[in-house]
Amino acid sequence: MCRSMFSIEDVLTFIHICMLCWIRMHCHLSAVLNNFPESSEGLRRRKREWMIPPIRTPENDRGPFPKHIVQLQAHAIAADGEDREEPMEIIVEVIDMNDNTPVFTQSPFLGSVPEASFMTVTATDADDPNTDNADIRYSILSQSPQEPVPAMFVINPVTGVIRVNSAGLDREKYPVYTLELAAGDMQGDGRVGNGTAVITVTDRNDHAPQFEKTSHKVGALVVKLPVTDQDDPQSPAWTAKFRIVNDTGGFFNASTGPNKQEGIITTAKVLQ
Repeated sequence: MCRSMFSIEDVLTFIHICMLCWIRMHCHLSAVLNNFPESSEGLRRRKREWMIPPIRTPENDRGPFPKHIVQLQAHAIAADGEDREEPMEIIVEVIDMNDNTPVFTQSPFLGSVPEASFMTVTATDADDPNTDNADIRYSILSQSPQEPVPAMFVINPVTGVIRVNSAGLDREKYPVYTLELAAGDMQGDGRVGNGTAVITVTDRNDHAPQFEKTSHKVGALVVKLPVTDQDDPQSPAWTAKFRIVNDTGGFFNASTGPNKQEGIITTAKVLQ
């Protein structure tokens, strides 16, 4: 008895044709005697050749793969109809083909980066995950804007993690970046899917306050502070008095304005 197992690929047709062979087990002969040619409809014998009917399976079946399609048995008989050999088992399986393009799980991906370093993009592939057909690699195709440098970001080809690649992120100048992404199966050499990542640069405290004037002379007006009082106008209880709390350096003076309802803050020392 001879047991044969083989696989055929799910090509873009509705019919799968298999080539079969059988071996006589007589002690004086061990070579292959007959090959089964491509079959037509129906099982019939032509001289010493056996015709196998077509094995049909749906086009682009989604699996799971490998998938057991059919199990056959074949045996040889003499002209008088008597069996000459034990049945031979034939198993036909459909293996996965790379007919699925990687698809990004989100479009666009939205991320933010605090002018420093941050996000991960992902793609899925409906092919057999145990084959290279679903082995995805990521890449950045383009960056917009391309300032201050064209490669501000870099992506890990295996994990999809995007990081800042160069210094110079500035929210005030370039608040948003758009990256065109690619995900290719067969480790990047197969089918390619496209996606987008939109990156918003968030602000950080990288600017110190600046005085409008770099120096102030003694007695320079800093601010006027108007107040109100419900007591009788011009009475001693109505007149406001001002003082500065916690000015340990003694840099400022507080005084009451002419209308007695206004505080005037001036410099007491030179400010630089």
